[in-house]
Amino acid sequence: MARRCAIPCRARQRGAMSVTMLLLMVGLVTMLGLVEVGYLYWAKRDAQKTADLSAIAGAQRLDLCSAGLGDNTAARRNALVENRFGGQVDIQCGSWKPSHPAADHFLSGASTQHAMNAVKVTARRSVVPFFGHNSAMPTVSAQAVAKRSAPSAAFSVGAQLLRVNGRTPLGNTLKLVGVDLDQTTLLGYDGLAQARITPGGLLQALGIPVDANISVGDFNALLAAHRVSLGRLLDATATVLAQSGVAAVDLSALRSALATRLDLDQLAIKLGSDTAGGGLFAQVVAPEGTAASALETQLNALDLITTSISIANGGRGVAVNNLTLLGLVQAQAAVIEPPSIGIGGAHQGGVGITHNGARAYNAQVRVFVDIDTNNLPLAGGLLSLLGTRLKVPLHVDVSNAYADLKSLQCGARPRTATFDVTSSVLRTCIGKVADADRFTRRDVCDASLGKEQLLTLLGAPLINDKLQLAALSGTQRVTVPENETRSTDPNALPIGTSLMTLTNELMKLLANMINPGIAGARTDDTALQFAGQFLDATRQASGRYDVDQAVKVLRGDVRVANLNPIGDWSLKDQPSALNVFADVTQGRNGGLLGGLLSLLLGDLTAKSCSGLLTQLVDYNGCVKRNLASFLQTRPGGIGDPNAGSVVATPGATLNCSGVLCAVLKVALEPLKGLLNEVGRLLSITLANVLGLELGRTDVHVQSISCSGAQLVY
Repeated sequence: MARRCAIPCRARQRGAMSVTMLLLMVGLVTMLGLVEVGYLYWAKRDAQKTADLSAIAGAQRLDLCSAGLGDNTAARRNALVENRFGGQVDIQCGSWKPSHPAADHFLSGASTQHAMNAVKVTARRSVVPFFGHNSAMPTVSAQAVAKRSAPSAAFSVGAQLLRVNGRTPLGNTLKLVGVDLDQTTLLGYDGLAQARITPGGLLQALGIPVDANISVGDFNALLAAHRVSLGRLLDATATVLAQSGVAAVDLSALRSALATRLDLDQLAIKLGSDTAGGGLFAQVVAPEGTAASALETQLNALDLITTSISIANGGRGVAVNNLTLLGLVQAQAAVIEPPSIGIGGAHQGGVGITHNGARAYNAQVRVFVDIDTNNLPLAGGLLSLLGTRLKVPLHVDVSNAYADLKSLQCGARPRTATFDVTSSVLRTCIGKVADADRFTRRDVCDASLGKEQLLTLLGAPLINDKLQLAALSGTQRVTVPENETRSTDPNALPIGTSLMTLTNELMKLLANMINPGIAGARTDDTALQFAGQFLDATRQASGRYDVDQAVKVLRGDVRVANLNPIGDWSLKDQPSALNVFADVTQGRNGGLLGGLLSLLLGDLTAKSCSGLLTQLVDYNGCVKRNLASFLQTRPGGIGDPNAGSVVATPGATLNCSGVLCAVLKVALEPLKGLLNEVGRLLSITLANVLGLELGRTDVHVQSISCSGAQLVY
């Protein structure tokens, strides 16, 4: 039985080894296939790594892009030399924006609308399979896009602050609000200059939600659409500072002081700027189109507070203590345009790029001085008595400046920012401005400036005009380290010249008072007006002119109503011209009439006013015409052309002989000193009272953010 089955059993066992070998071969082939696939994945990974690293290297050195933007030396060196990539590398320089429709949001090339900020790298390599050449095997390729986030800065611009006698920046701002805090409190608040706050944190504390990926255009629109009260902004600032670990942030004293002058609940502060006007923040500039970096920009907390106060106080003229002219005229000052905090990138120039940098404005301070002799106690009201009035409504825009961010030096230690600072100083005008516009309109010295009755002489309007003096403007380049302040260089000579020009124009107005011929007035008209005003001041209670009393006052024998005498003078062989006037007018010594009177007066005329008809109908008119004729015979005349030049010369002693000068001199001397004081007030008093130095502009860099290149695809 056993012998019969031995051969068939061996037959059934034949071929078992073949099956084993087959399974082994299948396993080996599978393993080799897995190795092949792994190799392909490695090759793909190597290509991707090369693309990523070379794209980042190229984005870091956009300046090494070729003229046609079809290559980048830094990216190619990284791929072929540093990574020893053996395949083909295609490099493009261009623009990356989330708004680009392509899947990778990359647009090759650059234009005025699409600034160059990114590099795209495509790495390709042929894969040699382990089993020999296979034409169906795909070429491995990888793509990467890296963009360089433009560096940005936060900065503010202001008129030079003279920090003397313990004065602080906040204290200077409060001066324009009319608020005085004790020095200890002010110095305590100045410690906030080291505290930092971000726009994102401030908006969150204000309850204004902002998407981190919001576009810069939408962000600017969001800021411009929101208004908040000063009280709410102070509270939000204190909240953010407390959350960031700044200890003992107590703004209650400041809040209480401001509440006495401002409505803390009024929605007076617009957060953003637009074409309609400025706000707390200037328009944010972000070349890559997103506001993410702006939201995290570090701002100086003290600058934020002082800027907010200036905005809340906008349009309010404040009578500043000690800002006076000879103690007679009180000047007012106000912030017309608030300062703004600039956030954004620098100007970009190069291939296909015309991107302007961020800009910030300083506070435009306007000083208003209303010089009106009707309100001045000059010589006991002599000018008003004689129907004479000088009215000079003076508007001076002290300083208006802005800074454009031109470049950021991220490699410097400390990091620095370079600005072009454009300033306009001392734009001045004299004329009529509506009270409602005086401290609310940005520009009152433009075509809307109305004519003002500047000078009324002896009851007659003499000068109805306006005066506009162009501002001194110029641009300087300033480089400022992070967290520091730098100032433009002063230019004292043009400023001094401008102040002298203003003073000279005011002196010319004054010269017209004693030499009306400058303004085209006729001598006989001026003499008639003077005679009428003088006789009105000495007439009887009934209204009838008192000739004898007028002669006594003119000669100086009697003093009436502070009228200054002009003295008597001889007329041909007559020792007293005033006696001749009295005799002729009242019909005494009739022998003087006729030929002798014509000889004395020449072309001038005079007649007796004693006739019955004249007495009833035109007595006062007759007396006035006679006196006007005799006054024109006085040596020196009515107007004094020589004295006009003396008056128009600041500092010169007033020495004149004309009739007008003789009478008005007692009032002209202090008035000349008053007008001559205007230039000194602007150049010295502004510095001592408001802390403003003409001709200088501060640029303060709050923070500089230098972001490197990053992969975006």
